[in-house]
Amino acid sequence: MKNPSFIETTQNSSKKDTSQKQLRPAKIHWDQQGQPFSEDFNDIYFSADSAIEERRRIFINPGRLQERWQQHEGSFTLVETGFGTGLNFILTWLEWIAFQDSQKDNTQNQAIKNQAGSEQEVSNHLHFISIEKYPLDKDQIAQALALFPQLKHLSVQLTEQYPLLIKGFHSLQFKDQNLSLTLIFDDISSALSQLNGSVDAWYLDGFPPAKNPDMWTDALYVSMAQLSKENTRIATHTADGDVRCALSAAGFELNKVNDGMECEMLHGKFIQSQGPLASTFDTLKPWLQPKPTVIKKIAIIGAGIAGCTTAYALARRGIAVTVIDQHGIATEASGNPQGAMYAKLAAGEATHSEIYVQGYLQSLRWLHQHLETGDGWDNCGLIQLASTEKEALRQKKFIANTNYPKELLHSISAEQASKISGMTMNNGGLFFPEAGWVSPQRLCQQLVKHPLITVEKNHIEDLAEFKKDNGYSHVIIACANQSQKLLKDCYLPTKSIRGQLTYLEQTNGKPQPPIGLKTVLCGKGYIAPAHQGKFCLGASYNIKDDETQMRLSDHQKNFNYLEDFGQEFQQLHQELKEQAAEKFPGRTGFRCTTPDYLPMAGPLINEQAFDQEFTAIRKNLARYPRRAVKFHQGLYLNIGHGSRGLTSAPLCAELIASYICGENFPLAKSHAESLLPARFFIREMVRNKR
Repeated sequence: MKNPSFIETTQNSSKKDTSQKQLRPAKIHWDQQGQPFSEDFNDIYFSADSAIEERRRIFINPGRLQERWQQHEGSFTLVETGFGTGLNFILTWLEWIAFQDSQKDNTQNQAIKNQAGSEQEVSNHLHFISIEKYPLDKDQIAQALALFPQLKHLSVQLTEQYPLLIKGFHSLQFKDQNLSLTLIFDDISSALSQLNGSVDAWYLDGFPPAKNPDMWTDALYVSMAQLSKENTRIATHTADGDVRCALSAAGFELNKVNDGMECEMLHGKFIQSQGPLASTFDTLKPWLQPKPTVIKKIAIIGAGIAGCTTAYALARRGIAVTVIDQHGIATEASGNPQGAMYAKLAAGEATHSEIYVQGYLQSLRWLHQHLETGDGWDNCGLIQLASTEKEALRQKKFIANTNYPKELLHSISAEQASKISGMTMNNGGLFFPEAGWVSPQRLCQQLVKHPLITVEKNHIEDLAEFKKDNGYSHVIIACANQSQKLLKDCYLPTKSIRGQLTYLEQTNGKPQPPIGLKTVLCGKGYIAPAHQGKFCLGASYNIKDDETQMRLSDHQKNFNYLEDFGQEFQQLHQELKEQAAEKFPGRTGFRCTTPDYLPMAGPLINEQAFDQEFTAIRKNLARYPRRAVKFHQGLYLNIGHGSRGLTSAPLCAELIASYICGENFPLAKSHAESLLPARFFIREMVRNKR
């Protein structure tokens, strides 16, 4: 995975995105018993008739999970090397369900106290992280787990969310369960180096050292020691002598056990090494490590897509949240009736594309969980049209430099575009089969129905006074362009971009839009299939323009976009020109964007203190001081999504929740750094412009 310095602007980078070419799916076949057999490692993944009991003996029981969860507060992180068929995850999930059921009364009582704001809130959350270099695909996972019908109720949920085979992080959340699964499709050393937090337990699975020597390396043991803490537990099926020696040298106290089934295994715990320990700042930049703040009351200012997704990410962890907006739910830029939901990917920038691909896939999972098709969204597919020669060349370059699966996107001809869209198209483009349109307002309304989310109409002028007077331990600013008014002392180089939509309706007396459009079309603008008899066309793009009233000139700009959308819409454009003086319905909104077109999501540093204490980075960023950064305590930002909030907001929401709850990030730490609000301030310091 590429990790360019976050001080570089992603929009202007010319680095070739070849990251997807490095992922190779597992090569397997099914033996006579229907069990998956690895051709890469010449071994079976499991023996179906004994797999469940064997995995419990090797991994579940030695970890003493129920006992440790009883004593643990906050997020519990378990890292597995080798996801395989997902059987270890399913069995751990079963244990978690049993634990949650045993704690049900206590959890309900705690929730009541939390809503009253009388006690500290604690997120009892299981974060299962699994790393797989050669992943099985969704159909193979389903076929393997079908050998265990007693696990069907969980295996179906896993396979429904199981991601496409795309290199990198995939964050999966399961509705109404305080559980996350982060799948990392990557080499073990690359994956572990991208984790940001400590680990409570390890499952060292994967094929044995004799068959998979690339996994059992010094880099693995060093990373484990760096990520472990006192009493971190370890369990593995191998009792290989070299593995025992390497783990002991890394600081693990081990027990070699014969389980009576002719199987030796190791389990044990991490013991802090003697002598000075390596600084966490050597592996994780200090500006990614806000000091933990006790969670008492949390407010989110802004009830658009950024605010509502963040509220839900926290509520899902059992934390009560108040969402505050002077106008109500999704009334500003998030109030558009239909937004195009897809990932417009950069042709030459790995970081930019990786973040938006992960965000897009995360958003699709959330939409499937929270909205019914036709009720606020439709994954009818989306064509990103090659409507100009420049765009056609850009798309050609993108396809040549990447290797994404066709289920994510693929090139189509004009003839194929016509068949897919139901229109007569003059150009082909890139087709996103699972993309489509979403009503941001409808999604927000569904998310805030969570019982731990309260919505309040209020206008806030003084942030410090509001935070102090109301006793909030945490405040997340998610009010787009209004954030600068609340954070006057912070460097937030955002810009407001006015956008106007035009509604085309099947109404007598006006030119009639063609009703046969079957998919979303994106050119210089976008149009979605009609919803409730109305087409949504737009949106205009006006910088340094604060006019809130609709303008005929911007309707005419939107009409010009119709030229990209095929012959039927071109005919409509000609008819609309004849009614240029007619007023059309629509709405205006204001996007909030950043200089590198990535959101700002994360904690806010104290810039004045940072400028004084980290002045050394002006000469050399690599020599940053290894000490803590001063942050604005309990203050977070989630803005700058531009017109891509439907794609980026759920992922950024999970990232902010992980900061607040002390969890491992749901994405690579280099990508978290690329989303950090302070990145622009730090870039300016490095370039000696501040």
